[in-house]
Amino acid sequence: MPTDKPTDVEFTPFAENGGFIAHNGPYYWAKEPSGEFVYGFQSDARHGNPNGVLHGAAVTTFVDTFLGHAVVVQTGRLCATVALNVQFVAGAPSGGWVSGKARLRKLTRTMAFLDAEASAGDKLLLTATAIFRVFDAPSAGAAAQ
Repeated sequence: MPTDKPTDVEFTPFAENGGFIAHNGPYYWAKEPSGEFVYGFQSDARHGNPNGVLHGAAVTTFVDTFLGHAVVVQTGRLCATVALNVQFVAGAPSGGWVSGKARLRKLTRTMAFLDAEASAGDKLLLTATAIFRVFDAPSAGAAAQ
């Protein structure tokens, strides 16, 4: 499993870095030449479970966070998770770079429906589907992302 951030794209730390995100991150985002966003974080011992692998909650928190980022980037509006369904596919030891991608399936005025996946190197760790509530208030940080 790769232990460092990929160098083929330039990763930027999330602007939101307080609270629970600060405890689990930092999380990063990058825009690939294709225009698609990719997300990542460097895992360490605090992300592990007693079995010596990444804790599912650590990866799920990462996915929930980057899905919210994807909604804000697409809409320029604040959002909140309504539902997040995760299917764990494989485990990986902590200490490596974890990456993720989101796909917006449908967007209405007040709801966003997304798919996501998280991987460690070439190993798929989980897939997820999510529903987010999109609020009317604009996001101050959307333009910076």
